[in-house]
Amino acid sequence: MAVLAFVLVLLVVAGGALVIARRRRRGVREYQELLRQGFAWRQVPPNDRLWRQVSVLRQFAGAGGLRDQFHMAGEHRGLQFEAVQYRRPPGDTGVAVFVPRPVPGPMLQLARTDQRSGQAVPTGHAEFDRDFAVTSSDAEFPRAALCAELIDELLRDERTRGCVVEFSPEHLVVFAAEAATAGTVLPMLDLLVDVHGRVPWEALA
Repeated sequence: MAVLAFVLVLLVVAGGALVIARRRRRGVREYQELLRQGFAWRQVPPNDRLWRQVSVLRQFAGAGGLRDQFHMAGEHRGLQFEAVQYRRPPGDTGVAVFVPRPVPGPMLQLARTDQRSGQAVPTGHAEFDRDFAVTSSDAEFPRAALCAELIDELLRDERTRGCVVEFSPEHLVVFAAEAATAGTVLPMLDLLVDVHGRVPWEALA
């Protein structure tokens, strides 16, 4: 019986190791495919300070912090960006895409109301306030940053489902609790660039 139990333990351990190895190989293939999606997209060293600057990532991290699991950079539709897959213990993953914010300023975070709870800052647009929850470190900033054209586009944009858009003090960020693949990162990048192009940055300077 002792020998049989030992063999069973070995089989369980070996099976677990095989599953982990397969997941790692699949992850490597997905990262390589993602890097091939854009000209000169490249893997860059981890930056463990970056997630600490973004409110939604600190919320996702909780007490355990985040591990920078895969970090890439490149240019998409004329904007320099970074994309990071984060791992939260024990094994949850999330992906964030970043572009530099032209005008540093207050934090603003928006997401569909079925994804968020808590006190929201009204924007003055009744339909948007019903469908989106907006939080900000400055109650006046959402009205200045979210122009009518951007609000109308966000209301129609299905890419906002499952994502959080954040104006962090130094970056514009889109985050989703997903793995970094071509199918997740490319729509997030397009959403990020579209939002960036609609914000009246000169008026915020």
